[in-house]
Amino acid sequence: MLLLGSGVATTASADTFDPNPAPNAAPSTRPAAGPEKEVRAGARPVSGKKPSAGPAWKQVDEGLGTWSVNTRKVQLRNTVTDADGDKANLTFEVWTVDSGGKPKTKVKIEDNEYGVKVSGYVNSGSAATVTVDPKWLNPNVDYVFHTSAYDGSLYETSWSPWARLRIELPVDLALPAPVHDAPNPGFTTPPNSNQTKPLASGGLTRSTYKAQKQCGPVGQDGRQVCIPPTPAKPAKSKGTRDVGWCENGAMGAYADRFKECDTRPVTYWLGPDDDPIAKADFNFTRTLRLDGPDSFTETLTIKGVNIPADFDGGISLSAFNGHICQGSCKPIEPQGGDWTATPTWKPGDTHSASLTTKYTWDASAADMTYRYKPDVKIEGTVHSPGIEQKVDYQWSKGYWQDTRDLDQIRCDTFKVKWGSTGCVFVNSAPTYVFNAKRYPQAAAHAWLIQTVLPNHAGSEAQDKPLYYMGDSAQNTRNRDRICPDRWAAENGDASALDDATDKLNCDEFAFASSYNSGGMKKSEGGLNEAVPTGSTTGIPNGSACVQSFAKKHGTKVHLYNIDNGKVPTFNEVCGRSSISGIHNQESMGGNFTSFMKQMRIMDKDAYWLNTRMTGSCAATDAFGKPVNPVICTMTAK
Repeated sequence: MLLLGSGVATTASADTFDPNPAPNAAPSTRPAAGPEKEVRAGARPVSGKKPSAGPAWKQVDEGLGTWSVNTRKVQLRNTVTDADGDKANLTFEVWTVDSGGKPKTKVKIEDNEYGVKVSGYVNSGSAATVTVDPKWLNPNVDYVFHTSAYDGSLYETSWSPWARLRIELPVDLALPAPVHDAPNPGFTTPPNSNQTKPLASGGLTRSTYKAQKQCGPVGQDGRQVCIPPTPAKPAKSKGTRDVGWCENGAMGAYADRFKECDTRPVTYWLGPDDDPIAKADFNFTRTLRLDGPDSFTETLTIKGVNIPADFDGGISLSAFNGHICQGSCKPIEPQGGDWTATPTWKPGDTHSASLTTKYTWDASAADMTYRYKPDVKIEGTVHSPGIEQKVDYQWSKGYWQDTRDLDQIRCDTFKVKWGSTGCVFVNSAPTYVFNAKRYPQAAAHAWLIQTVLPNHAGSEAQDKPLYYMGDSAQNTRNRDRICPDRWAAENGDASALDDATDKLNCDEFAFASSYNSGGMKKSEGGLNEAVPTGSTTGIPNGSACVQSFAKKHGTKVHLYNIDNGKVPTFNEVCGRSSISGIHNQESMGGNFTSFMKQMRIMDKDAYWLNTRMTGSCAATDAFGKPVNPVICTMTAK
């Protein structure tokens, strides 16, 4: 008997693809595997009851049993049996689903009239597998699929059970559209109390510090004046100050690249050291401004807080001849009349008095660097009935905990390089800011690597600075190891390009011009060498990084992980991504050069990176950090 109506495979154009056939109509109604032939003796082949999808061949949400696929190259699989022992193949058909999980619209997964994928022939009882090209199925969309078997003559009479799948890539960042005229942000770094030293820094730094009590001589009556140590303060405070940060009286030491302000409580104890009979409280503020090509200024401000009646003769303070510096750094000592108000406080006085001192340094020799750590000794005289007690207060003996080198100054004479001579607070790391609105691909890639990987390169919140590496030859080695020629073109997608002049680029993070680069070997001074597991050469390679690429999907460009069989673990130390060359090059380029010049960045200097990107992510941990898979909608600031 002939199976009428079953049809024979036609040569109709793939343009005749019907996205809405009856989903459960007999497999022979769409004979993509070949024509059904005359009925003969023997059994029809049968699909397995449990079709599956991968990789990673893992089911989630027990109620639906969805196969979670972690690559855009989806593999579909099912077993097939033939009672006659004949070889058979499987036809795979994929559909979207409606709100109730029912098949809704048939999805083309091969360029033929039926839009189906047909496997090769396999032995009875074996699994047949097909690989779907990434262009057909989209991430974060729910699909169902089923199979039908064909043995070269006969189709089975019905389809296999439906199975559900969803592509959940380890990385899927939906990016905002670029704003091509967005202005570059400035490089003003909010002052903070972080003391972030250059890599392996030496110079005038100290390995240990403990605040000291400072006392004057013991008088004939057994009394003396002492100043107790500055109270301890939590190390590495993340707090920043607003406008007027040096004038608002808040306690602590804060700095940016060109200004340092330290306000501390200072109490004068009168009496035996172990049993003072009176206490006078002041706030001392020292402000250092690096405001000249061969000089800087210090302003010392003293404010009375509580001067009790026990000090009826007053407390007089002086910094005359009390300033200290190193090498060619010389203070121009102020005179006694240079205070803005009387430097004597009597009971009840709460006035402020300030004294400004200028320091000069020798900037005559070209291409030199110098380290200075200015200090000041404030002489105090306490007048009390019948006595006059002396005590010196030295600034360097009263630092807040872990800010003892925040006032360390580096001056240089690289005038040709920077355009002028000048100084910076070398232990205050500046912040480079991405123009995320204009270059979202580069900013999103840096955000991903900075936020998700454990080394958090450039994150101030995680106290993980980037360290500038100024050796151009090493920079080239780092880049060539992470981003070899042709990698971007072979792994990217042209839909991510901004215009016809744009080309795909390999964007590496951390930057090749940093000691944090995955391409820099430990033996070369690198902090995060990316050596692939099992490497016999020990040479870093970008294949050990989180690898991604930008691709337009719908109306948005997404950043996806690359489907090369290597699923990111998020324990990597670096990232490389095939993105728009405009985004890659112009997110740094001249703007980073301006940053370096303005902030006088030298080899091994620490700096932060603000990506100006935030992500609204499908899943986060208790600290708000995205977790695998990293599926986020990104917003540029």
